[in-house]
Amino acid sequence: MPSKDFFPSTKEELERYLEMEQMSARIQAELNGKLSTVLARMDSMQDTFERTLGPLAISVQEIEEIKRKVNLAPEEVERVYGLNAATLANQRTKATGPPYIKVGGRVLYPQKELQKYLNDREILTNDD
Repeated sequence: MPSKDFFPSTKEELERYLEMEQMSARIQAELNGKLSTVLARMDSMQDTFERTLGPLAISVQEIEEIKRKVNLAPEEVERVYGLNAATLANQRTKATGPPYIKVGGRVLYPQKELQKYLNDREILTNDD
């Protein structure tokens, strides 16, 4: 590529210079097009990532906050431990589920009791 102060002195030099400038412009346009495509794909990937994993990140954060509580509402037990809230209600009427406390009309499950309840029902398998 000629320097900035290059000034073609012959017709051939001028033609060669113009040819190089046109080639440079074509290459630049092609690179700009490819860069635009890559950036558009990256934006699309970021949107997909945020749409897919964004709620999961919020959910993980919520579960971590719930885990720090001493006592959990049935819906929280369902989110953290996977025990269905309706099943817990059914077990309360039959006195077969995990121990709970009732404050006013509110049912709460102490986490220590939930963990003990689940540990007591753990079944160990013999994998040979």
